[in-house]
Amino acid sequence: MTYQFAAELAGRTIVITGGGRSIGREMAQAAGAAKMKVAILEVNQANLEKTVAELKSSGADVTGYVVDLQNEKEINDSIAQIEKDFGKIEVFVNNAAFHDAEDLLGTSLEVWNKTFTINTVAPFLCIKAILPGMIARKSGSIINIGTVNAKMMIGSDSYTASKAALHAITRTVAVRYGAHGVRCNTIVPGTIATEIWQERIDRNPAVFENLKSWYPLGRVGKPSDIAAAVLYLASDQAPWMTGTEFVVDGGLLAGFAPMYPVVEGSD
Repeated sequence: MTYQFAAELAGRTIVITGGGRSIGREMAQAAGAAKMKVAILEVNQANLEKTVAELKSSGADVTGYVVDLQNEKEINDSIAQIEKDFGKIEVFVNNAAFHDAEDLLGTSLEVWNKTFTINTVAPFLCIKAILPGMIARKSGSIINIGTVNAKMMIGSDSYTASKAALHAITRTVAVRYGAHGVRCNTIVPGTIATEIWQERIDRNPAVFENLKSWYPLGRVGKPSDIAAAVLYLASDQAPWMTGTEFVVDGGLLAGFAPMYPVVEGSD
């Protein structure tokens, strides 16, 4: 995808959790191309090293940090190190997520707790760590990656509940700290075609084709669709956007495309 970069992004510091693969990697690549200073938090060292090497080979200013987002001390230590290395954190993206597709009755307490720890508790801890610096500078953009699952029932029960809580955290931060110049928004993606889907693709190679009919634009999303939204919210092009759910879902939440012809009798 060819991005339209806002000029002021150059030199701005962005931190991306889970930036070693998938949508996070695309965000990091886009931010690097925009000449931002990129810090990637990633639990998988191999993915982190590969992504950092790729970005550096393209000329990006990027540093990677191995962090287990289930560990409060590691989160706090890494953010302190980033602030030391980069001087400040201007944009923070809570992108890392854990997804379990099991239904409620099939979900163990261990999996439920892990899902909330990574999807809800870790963003809370990250925001808590970066807010003092943003408040002191009276400026900052926090971007939480939510999901359409938080808006309607489409399965993955523990993931849905944990992400709905993250949507609520966005509103809390936006209202409580807006007077300090801090903006906080949620990006709400629909289905995004990434390697994370590989297990489901192995079971059903036509899964994306089967999902296309539910999307008014006739396709599932690409990582670049979400990366573009991140760069927009990170820029000065969105100065009055905060506390919002920025939906990037190909029209899914606007209505069920396969349903209305049946209701109208026009199918």
